[in-house]
Amino acid sequence: MELTKEEIKKIIPYDEPFLWVDEVESIKDNTIVGYKQTSSEDPYFKGHFVDFPIMPGVLIVEGIAQTGTILLRKKMGENHKKNLLLAYQVRSAQFYKPVFPGDKIKYQVELLGFYGFKTANFKGEAFVVKENKSSSSPFAAARVGEERVGEEDKSSSSPFAAARVCEVRFSVAVIDKDEFKTKYLGEKEGKPLSQTKLPPLKIGNLFAKIPIIQGGMAVRVSLHNLAGNVAKEGAVGIIAVSGMNDPSEVKSEIRQAREIAGPQGVIGINIMGVAAHFLSLVKAAMEEKVNLIIQGAGFREDIFELGRKYSVPIFSMASSLKVAKKGEAMGASAIVIEGADAGGHLGFPKGHPFRKTIDIVKEVAGVVKIPLIAAGGIFDGRDIVEMLRAGAKGVQMATRFVATKECDVHQNFKEVHLKAKKEDIVIIHSPVGLPGRAIKTPLVEKILAGKAPKPDPKKCQGCIGMVCDKSYCILDALENARKGDIENGLVFAGSNVWRVKKIVSVKELIQELVREANAILKQEPLVVKEIYV
Repeated sequence: MELTKEEIKKIIPYDEPFLWVDEVESIKDNTIVGYKQTSSEDPYFKGHFVDFPIMPGVLIVEGIAQTGTILLRKKMGENHKKNLLLAYQVRSAQFYKPVFPGDKIKYQVELLGFYGFKTANFKGEAFVVKENKSSSSPFAAARVGEERVGEEDKSSSSPFAAARVCEVRFSVAVIDKDEFKTKYLGEKEGKPLSQTKLPPLKIGNLFAKIPIIQGGMAVRVSLHNLAGNVAKEGAVGIIAVSGMNDPSEVKSEIRQAREIAGPQGVIGINIMGVAAHFLSLVKAAMEEKVNLIIQGAGFREDIFELGRKYSVPIFSMASSLKVAKKGEAMGASAIVIEGADAGGHLGFPKGHPFRKTIDIVKEVAGVVKIPLIAAGGIFDGRDIVEMLRAGAKGVQMATRFVATKECDVHQNFKEVHLKAKKEDIVIIHSPVGLPGRAIKTPLVEKILAGKAPKPDPKKCQGCIGMVCDKSYCILDALENARKGDIENGLVFAGSNVWRVKKIVSVKELIQELVREANAILKQEPLVVKEIYV
């Protein structure tokens, strides 16, 4: 015997009278065999067909399903305790003969596939074993010599033959317990939730245990190693694809990130609307089944059409209520609200006043109905909680992730972050036509003085198309920096980069942020008024 009833109870969350598996005989690869001994005293025989007691078919199916979940939980290892296994779909159920009081049922269940740690498909069969000739049922004697109605099970190692009772094909959904609580707790009566720890990020079918999106940093600052490790820790990892030319590079980065993140990791890309090869890069990401796409620097109707075609959620970036409303109207799944303290390109064209992230979030939260992600200047757990209280469902952080061991950029780039002083953080003009926040480097000094070297027309790759004012080559500047040539490089960073003092691992950084946020929420819980499903 592989598992006794008491051992089974430790694996699946069932107890009498709802446990329909007494023992497990064997577990081999993707197949499990278990048993259930019925009795004439079982209440379901007394309440179902009272004049002719037989076991309800739904209970036979339940026994098969419970046996299948034992197998699945064993395969999931200790991680299974964090998840609920719920009925998802019964695709077919065919019954061949009834089960009478006193029959011993054998369950044989095969796991056909387990997809992304989200859904499992099974084929299950139930048999009545022939050994039960001493049944106390008044129908037993009449059945001992009866001709078989169902097929015989010949695959069992049991010395007893068994007549097949039914065959079921079904699916089970694997749902994180925290996700389940967030989605349903208090929802029935519309009661608000009091969160004493960071809630997960739930937007449509996208779910991340930690409501932090690692910001996409181009060119090639945030690639597969950073994004994959962020996703591995339960947050959302973003690969920046602006500046790439080859769709195969996008696909390769996503694949490598997924290998690091594991099947439950959430991986997305970030791309500017003005980027060259926009459509081919976006299509490549969607074909690779990326979980989400964050798009800034203008609206593109084509990306929303592709998002609907490939079922990929599109997050639009906005720095005003007007732009946020436009993103919602076009079909965005969420809006990333980026304020003036962000690094890189800022969504405040000439003549538009810079505004703090939290002020924009508060303004937009009361109007736009889709989830908001707060971005710009978010440095620690206190900042995260502040944004959630203001109405955001999550935050986007980029600068903090540069100073991690896993960030894909050159060490010299990271050292610029570590050595930056508050007075080194400046606003520069970008050839894109937007302001940008960067750290002073020799090249930045030239940009500020209007003496940056002009791009070579012969080498121009058209990375941002017709919008480029040719004041300097931003692609070269960003590539130089990420490769370690700080003299000729442009290092974008957020306004709080001067507070970064050391390089840590992604795991350490996320644990620090979560710990800081949870300490605050423990003292003053977050009230969640609305659940997005």
